[in-house]
Order: sequence, then structure tokens, then C-alpha cells
Amino acid sequence: HVSGGHINCAVTLGLVIAGACPVVDGLVIVCGQILGSLFGAGLLAGVFSKKMDATGALGSNAFSPGFGAGNVFIGECLMTFLLFFVVAECALRKRLDFNPKIFMDGVGFNPPIAIGFAVFLAHMVLIPVDGCSINPTRSFGPLVVASMRGLPKGSTHWENFPVFFFAPMIGASIA
Repeated sequence: HVSGGHINCAVTLGLVIAGACPVVDGLVIVCGQILGSLFGAGLLAGVFSKKMDATGALGSNAFSPGFGAGNVFIGECLMTFLLFFVVAECALRKRLDFNPKIFMDGVGFNPPIAIGFAVFLAHMVLIPVDGCSINPTRSFGPLVVASMRGLPKGSTHWENFPVFFFAPMIGASIA
């Protein structure tokens, strides 16, 4: 047991801030997340040719029509806040509930279920807004690989990327 299943660099930042993950470990984990995102996007590019990619950018996040940077920033920040708050409360917090004679940590109370519901809720809210990032590394890999094979004409993916980086990082940091 090394990482606890870190797949989101915003959550990793939250864990570092909470003291649940040493800084050096966090940096190594984030490097692995970035490499994993690039590798996964490369595999996705191998499955979907540029011609067959309905999004034109391997599912990279983009603002939906009618939503501006402010809307997307608030949504991504709030939903990542929710995600890390659930992680912190379910997987990190020490509990004395149920039987005060037995001190258990949150892991004994099935945090993956609550965390999964938080991710589900974030997707239900944000897919119509921006495709739902809540994870900067999830946004980065597909955008880099899609850029290597050519983004659609008039693409604003890179111009919008800072929102998909900073909003989740701020949301997790606040939580």
C-alpha cells in the first residue's frame, strides 16, 4: 500500500495540505499521474482515429455554449471541493462512531462508495457545462495528445486550460 489510489492531482494536493501525504511523495505521485494521463490519452488516440473522434480533441474539456470562464471556474472549484471534502471526511478522518471502545479510521466505513457518489454528482452537474474535469491531469493528457495530432480549427482548448487546472486545485485546497 503506497499511494491509496491517487488518480487526481487536485486530491493529491489536498492530501499534502492535510498532512496525509508527504510533499516529496505528492510530487512523485503527481509526476506519475501526468505520465498516466499522457499514456492513457495515447491509448485513447490509438482506439479513436482523428476522423472517428467525435469531440475532435480526445474528450478534452471545453466550455459548453452559454457558459463562460467564470461559470466553469465556479463549477469546477465547487465540485472538486465536494470531492476532496468527501475524501477527507471518509478516508482521512479518525472516527469513534458506532463503538467507542474500538477506534477505527474512516477506511473501515467504505469511503469508496461515498467518494464514487461525489464523483458521480460532479459529473451530473458538470458534464453539460464543460465535460467535467475535477482533475487537472485528466484534462492535461488528452489535450496534449490531441494537440500532437491537431486540434480542430478555432479550438480554444489551451486558452481555457488554466480554468481546468486552477479551479480544481483551489477547490481541493479550500476543502
